[in-house]
Amino acid sequence: MDTNFSLTVIGSILSLIGVIFIVIPKVVNEKTMNDLPADAVDSSAFFRSANGGLGLALGLVAIYCRDLPPEFAKTVLLSLGTGCIVVNLVLISGKIRGFGDELPIPPIVVFTLITILAYYTALV
Repeated sequence: MDTNFSLTVIGSILSLIGVIFIVIPKVVNEKTMNDLPADAVDSSAFFRSANGGLGLALGLVAIYCRDLPPEFAKTVLLSLGTGCIVVNLVLISGKIRGFGDELPIPPIVVFTLITILAYYTALV
C-alpha cells in the first residue's frame, strides 16, 4: 500500500479526533463518561482538550510526513502504529487498574485499525 495514502488517512483521523476533543471537550466527556460530578466537568474538559492537542499534533506529523520517501515514511508509520498500540494498552490498563467500569470500545477499535493500516503499509 502507498505510504502517502496511509499517512494521509491516519493523519486525517488523528487530526479530526484532536479537533473534536479541543472544540467540544465537554460534549465528548458527556458521551464517554457517565455521571461525571459537576465539580469535575471543567478539569475533565481541560484534560480532554490536552489529549486533543496531542491527537492533532500526531495527525499533523503524519500529514506533513506523507511526502517522505517510502523508506522514511515507513519508519514514521511504524512509529505511529507502535504509538497506537501503547494508547490501546493504556486504555485497557485503566480498566485493569480500576479507573473505570467499562472498556472504551470505540477508541480501542479506531487505534487498532490505525495500527493495522500503519503496520501493513510499513511492512508490506
